[in-house]
Amino acid sequence: MSVVKIITLIGESNKGWQEAADNCIKEAQKTLRGVTRIGVKEMDVRLENNKVEMYRVRCEISFRVER
Repeated sequence: MSVVKIITLIGESNKGWQEAADNCIKEAQKTLRGVTRIGVKEMDVRLENNKVEMYRVRCEISFRVER
């Protein structure tokens, strides 16, 4: 039986939501092993002068706990 832990990361990009999600994945893979799932839970944008400045995604990262 395995144990799975879930953490939340926020990724940002000035190009789009896909790149923001990719940034979450890249950061998670730097320090986590056994990532099994990444779920985008929320998407929003930061505005400046009524224009999109930054795309943001809140992701839940699931990974197996090693013992």
